[in-house]
Amino acid sequence: MIDRIPIPNPFGWEGLSTFSLLMMLAFLVGSYALPKELARKKLDPSHSDWLIFLGILGTLIGAKVFFIFEIWDQIFVNVPGYEGRFIYPLTHWNGFPGQPGLWSSLFSGGGLVFFGGLLFGMTFIILYFKYFKLDTAAYLDAVIPSVSIGYAIGRLGCFISGDGCYGFATDANIPFFVFNFHGAHPSGVPVWNTPVMESIMAFVYFAYFQYWARYQNFKKLSIGAQFLIIHGIARLSIEFLRVNKAVFPFIDPPNMVNIPDASGNPTFLTGYYWHGFSQSQYISLALIIAGVIMMVRGKLWQKEAQPA
Repeated sequence: MIDRIPIPNPFGWEGLSTFSLLMMLAFLVGSYALPKELARKKLDPSHSDWLIFLGILGTLIGAKVFFIFEIWDQIFVNVPGYEGRFIYPLTHWNGFPGQPGLWSSLFSGGGLVFFGGLLFGMTFIILYFKYFKLDTAAYLDAVIPSVSIGYAIGRLGCFISGDGCYGFATDANIPFFVFNFHGAHPSGVPVWNTPVMESIMAFVYFAYFQYWARYQNFKKLSIGAQFLIIHGIARLSIEFLRVNKAVFPFIDPPNMVNIPDASGNPTFLTGYYWHGFSQSQYISLALIIAGVIMMVRGKLWQKEAQPA
């Protein structure tokens, strides 16, 4: 994996972030596809620029906010010799010694939770529809293919940059689905390649929306509801393979202390260790339920009546 592309400069800048480049590519592809889909559905394509901007803004804000929630227990901890478990991280940029800081984490270049970005981005876009009194259901259906391809490309950025959203160790040797992670693990232990797995799934449901579903004349909001269900199932499934802590452990969690075993790898990566639903899995379940309710209440599997 390549975290940065080095560029000589007099400012000490480390170079271009590969994750940022893939993220930018995701938004560029979305900005190309969205106005075409709006025009095809006889909607106003002039809204596409604002929709892309709000999508980017919401993605960046939401991804950071959800990352803070994910490491909340590491930021606000009881550290001997320091007063104010909650006040100290708020008043010191780097937080407690040896722990991630609230502000340094919030404004760092890394630490992004895609689900947070997706939810905030979609919220900003829907608020835009409401503010301008647009047909929210019709416009949302038009946005979904662009969201899908953007998510697929963004996930590849996670893999290329080696940001750490890997799976647990495995003895399997499956091309693309297993790789040797040379980052947190000195000997390159084989782990499940969850970023590429999720990217492949996202490309598949993008193809479904782009080349079949949008031409089926489903009722308005059907594409949006289908996306919630399909994306929710995809993320729920992949999280069973990812190294993530449970929000409420069902069984005793593994020892997450970075103690190397005989091969030099952290001991908690020696096998399967799922011990409860992660933050992303609870969100996935909520998306699936919301999508199913929308489908059932609106009978969104039906198609619009063709005009005489």
